[in-house]
Amino acid sequence: YDEGQEPKETTFLLYMVGQNDLKNSLLANIEDLKTGLSLSDVDANVLVYADISSTPTLYQIAKDRSGNVRQTTVKTYPDQYSVDPSVMKDVINDVLAQYPARHYGVTFSSHADGSLYRQQTVGKRSFGYEGSQGLGMNITDIRQALDGCPRLDLILFDACMMASVETAYELKGNARYFLAAPNSVPAEGFPYDKVLPYILRMDASGLSRAAEGYMTYFRNNGVEWDNFVSVSLTDLSRMDSLALYMDSLFQDETVHQRVRELDRDRLQHFENGYPLYDYGEWVDSVGGACRYVAEVRRVLDDAVVYKAHNDYSSVNDYTAMPEIPVKDGAFCGLNTYVPDEIPGLFYTEAAQMEYFTSQKWYRDAGFWRVPLYNVFEPEETE
Repeated sequence: YDEGQEPKETTFLLYMVGQNDLKNSLLANIEDLKTGLSLSDVDANVLVYADISSTPTLYQIAKDRSGNVRQTTVKTYPDQYSVDPSVMKDVINDVLAQYPARHYGVTFSSHADGSLYRQQTVGKRSFGYEGSQGLGMNITDIRQALDGCPRLDLILFDACMMASVETAYELKGNARYFLAAPNSVPAEGFPYDKVLPYILRMDASGLSRAAEGYMTYFRNNGVEWDNFVSVSLTDLSRMDSLALYMDSLFQDETVHQRVRELDRDRLQHFENGYPLYDYGEWVDSVGGACRYVAEVRRVLDDAVVYKAHNDYSSVNDYTAMPEIPVKDGAFCGLNTYVPDEIPGLFYTEAAQMEYFTSQKWYRDAGFWRVPLYNVFEPEETE
């Protein structure tokens, strides 16, 4: 970087964890980025950190003096775990320092399990799936990595189920906008050839257009089972207010009773096999007549800048799982973890609940007040 050179408008990093079955899709994404940049009038640095072989590589995608888009290798790394928070922090900091700009955005691209915890000895997977061991990160790990980086204008997850209220709240101090899907993302991911010009604007209008482009692409691509896509754009500056009203809601003990009696099967489910449900419908269901329900919904509507869904939240493409239709009025744009009754917890749900108590959302939004959620609270000592 030449210190005499003016910072560009935007620096955008696509951080790919792809030593897995997504390798070919991620390689295609890099080609799509070239097309997308050629169509953009934003003066931008576009970088790709691609861990899809034993040699993780940082590429720059840029226009030459003639306007042609070129891909060049900036740096290669020794074989490393890109789902290690310290590795992620170093890569992002290096890129943002080397390519300064007025606006910064990072996309994380891999497999994911949303805000859920996966009990594995090494691979605590939420985002990422790397190598034969299936190593990954939980959302608290991602926040830990980003805490050491400059504040971003955008965090985009090109990965399944990451649009959750827990993830949004965990990362609220790290970025302004949060673009993700509350359910699965097709393997080919975001159509960067169509949406990159909008992403690079880094404002609510441009990012909403990018989200709309994602929906349009999968609605019109002729693949029958891609009719399950959904997406949302969240303004993370509203998340503090959301937690404040949630904490007020949970001070009503009739809400605790409804939480305990809730039938999960009546909620809008987002993905077969995962306890992730529509956050807004859940609030309505447990809040009842409590006056804070309206405040939570008001702030939620302000926070979710753009949301869209197709007819289904999960479809049967190659498994025996049933399709899940999206009910009218049961889509707020964010999912949430809803535990089952505590008695008879099987181990993975116990581990998930214990992990939930470590998240910022649990503490700040008042879940610790609720008997169903606070079973792993440390016991008070004299």
